[in-house]
Amino acid sequence: MICRKCKKEIPEGSAFCNFCGAKQSISRTPKKRGNGTGTVWKLPNGSWIATHTTLYKDAEGHVRKKTKSKCFAKKSDALLALGSMKEETRPPKDIPLATLWYEYTHSVEYDKLSDSQRDKMGFAWKRWEDLQHRGIATLTISDIKTQIVKKTNSFYPARDMKVCLSHLYDIAVEKEIVPSRKTDSVDIPFEQPKAKREVWTEDEVAALWKDYETHPFTGYLLIMCYCGLRFGEISTIRLENIHLDERYMIGGIKSDAGIDRQIPIPARIDPVLRALIPDSKEYLMEIPKLTFYDMYSLTISRAGLRPLPPHTCRHYFFSRMTAAGVQGGIIAEVGGHADYLTTLKNYVRIPLEDKLKAVDSI
Repeated sequence: MICRKCKKEIPEGSAFCNFCGAKQSISRTPKKRGNGTGTVWKLPNGSWIATHTTLYKDAEGHVRKKTKSKCFAKKSDALLALGSMKEETRPPKDIPLATLWYEYTHSVEYDKLSDSQRDKMGFAWKRWEDLQHRGIATLTISDIKTQIVKKTNSFYPARDMKVCLSHLYDIAVEKEIVPSRKTDSVDIPFEQPKAKREVWTEDEVAALWKDYETHPFTGYLLIMCYCGLRFGEISTIRLENIHLDERYMIGGIKSDAGIDRQIPIPARIDPVLRALIPDSKEYLMEIPKLTFYDMYSLTISRAGLRPLPPHTCRHYFFSRMTAAGVQGGIIAEVGGHADYLTTLKNYVRIPLEDKLKAVDSI
């Protein structure tokens, strides 16, 4: 063998050179420093290398390794660099979607949602079931698009999925887990259908009155039609807030203009209220939501009405108030809108015969 220093030939397996005394074997195992500070060792070419490795578990529970290495001319420079390299190999912060969903459903923002909005978010969250264990920082735009297409086939469910995930991204951004919402770069893959809002005709409402003679439940639908109430409003009006002698109720949800508003009781509805109140304990209508929708569907089918949603009762109220020539500001205030433009744009559907009467009066 050849001496590594003087290059003279020496016996095979010598630990030291017979001529210059140089040690022949050099350990290439890097020296590990304490307290997880990393490792520094010298390369054969005389330069020094510093390395720091961190092991961590990702959001899915898998062990991951992150290593950073740099080369320096001096050992002192390599040692100084270890501190900053530790920061560079710090495991990335991440939070599973399920944890973010829990935080969202216990937030002030979630508490402000109406029952219907909470239901929408709940259904949307279930559609994210395949990714609920994933850390939000690991999600890609492709992951999000794929899940939306997999779980939905129309615009509104897809929109709700996007909105649901956006709420979770907002929490992650606030915690500095991610820099921004990736949902902002996701286009809903379905075309938004044109709004088609219809309203009960006078004949259909007359059929409800006829049905009410033998089915007390129909009285709730009549109250919704003549007081402009949503399901979430009629089901949350307390008996203590119904003032029959003064002919008004206190109730309402959603906007500042709608919450706890004064709801006039039409003379035609007064006997309906008086008949329903004795069967109630705390609220005007004490029927679970799913039961209400089942009974609603049965009622409109029995009465021969078109299969329109319960919100049609509220459309009927605004449309008939407008057709009766009631001042717009009063209609908006009674219905719980901040201004009449909202009422006119989203609720008023004036029948053709009323429009013809108006133009014929000129």
